[in-house]
This record gives sequence, C-alpha cells and structure tokens, in this order.
Amino acid sequence: MTQQTFNDAVLVYPLLNADVSSGAAISASKLQQNRYLTSDFGFNTDDTPTTTNKVIYVAQTAATLKTFAVMLTDTGTTTDIDFDILINGTSALTAAVNITNASTDNVLYNGTLTTTALSSGDVVTIDMTVTTSTAALGPLAIISIDDSYLN
Repeated sequence: MTQQTFNDAVLVYPLLNADVSSGAAISASKLQQNRYLTSDFGFNTDDTPTTTNKVIYVAQTAATLKTFAVMLTDTGTTTDIDFDILINGTSALTAAVNITNASTDNVLYNGTLTTTALSSGDVVTIDMTVTTSTAALGPLAIISIDDSYLN
C-alpha cells in the first residue's frame, strides 16, 4: 500500500483583489456582501420615541436577512416599546423585541428571526410600537443582510 500525501497549504486569509488574476471572469452572482443598515426612525438621540413604521430595505436580488437588533439611548422610567421587523407586512420574528425601563441603556437587544429569505422586490420594514415611553430616548434598529453583488 502506498502512502498518500495531501497538500496542507490552505488559504486562511481574506481573498483580495491581487489574489484574483485579471480576466478571471468571476460571475457577479458568486459575490456576496453583508450590508448593515440602521434606522433611527427619524428621531434624534435626545427625542422621545412615538409609534412609527420605517422602510429599511427593498431587495434588488435574492438575499438573506441575518440579524435584527434594537436599542434605546435611554430606556426611561416607565417604558414599554415593541420592535418588529416585517417582510412584505408579515413579521419575520418569533416575537417582537420588547424594551422596557428595566432594560439597559445603549445595549442592543436581538430579535429571533423565523423568516430570513428575501426575494427581489421584497420590502423590509420595522415597526416601533410605543405603549409608554416616559423619559425614553433615541431608538435605533440595526439589520444585516447578505445579498448578491449588484452591478
């Protein structure tokens, strides 16, 4: 029996432009990028939030919703705010992310996604439903999406 050897030279660093030969003809559909999108819902960090809904993304190609997180600059004294992310009007979470006055200021709270697939033309919106917001300040929502490179 003969002994087999394997090449152990593994690429362990990011693939950079210089690593790809000119004219390699890599299809744009093989390239992906991670987009981080934020919304402050139109409020400054010192504004008290009120119920609102914002469009944050319209898919141009097939994409994957990876994360959803929200926070308040100051969670206030009697705060109760729900944040939900919707794809074409339908929630993509197991349950809305709830921030209360017991939550920590300036800390991101993640939602648990149940729907992640996006198709071209899908509209992603974020609902912020305020029950009470006494002394609460500065809402922020962050999503990340993997999508194909767009020309």
